[in-house]
Amino acid sequence: MQARRWGATMGLAAALAGCSRVPHAPSVPIFGSYFPAWVICAVAGIIIAVVVRGLFILLRIDHNLPTPPLVYLCVAISAGIGCWLVWTGYF
Repeated sequence: MQARRWGATMGLAAALAGCSRVPHAPSVPIFGSYFPAWVICAVAGIIIAVVVRGLFILLRIDHNLPTPPLVYLCVAISAGIGCWLVWTGYF
């Protein structure tokens, strides 16, 4: 019984933990229309991945990658998450 109560308390605490971190969804006005910040971070991640690909080709690392599409996808996702962390102030 005690374990069930403790589990319910921890579950409720985890569910409510993010309620007050960000009072609203971050958005940016572009040309009079509001865009969510995650869209901008995703585009920035793709742009960074293209730049990294160019750098890898310049340094002749590209041909040594085992699965280049997977590597560049991971670079894009990591860069997008990094942009989001910087944008929201968590990093």
